[in-house]
Amino acid sequence: MAIQKGQFVEVSWAALEPSGRSDNIPESTKQVPLIARVKGFAVETTEGSDDISIVTLSGRVLRGKVCDSAPRYSHDFGKPQPELQRIGPTLRRELV
Repeated sequence: MAIQKGQFVEVSWAALEPSGRSDNIPESTKQVPLIARVKGFAVETTEGSDDISIVTLSGRVLRGKVCDSAPRYSHDFGKPQPELQRIGPTLRRELV
């Protein structure tokens, strides 16, 4: 996959190898590296699966393997909670 300089990508790398993991975590977790995944803008153009440097929105420069060449933000706050939908207007009336 070709990555162009300035393209928004997601990179990953082993932030912590198994030997460096804490003793206070489950054994199955200790056996695998802790993988970091970060989105940012490519600093250089690259072909294939080479490591690439990125600049994040906060200005950090990081290096890793491209794991997504067109990442998106897919998180949300879940389904609306009826209790919270009702309590908001009620509290506004009481506070005013």
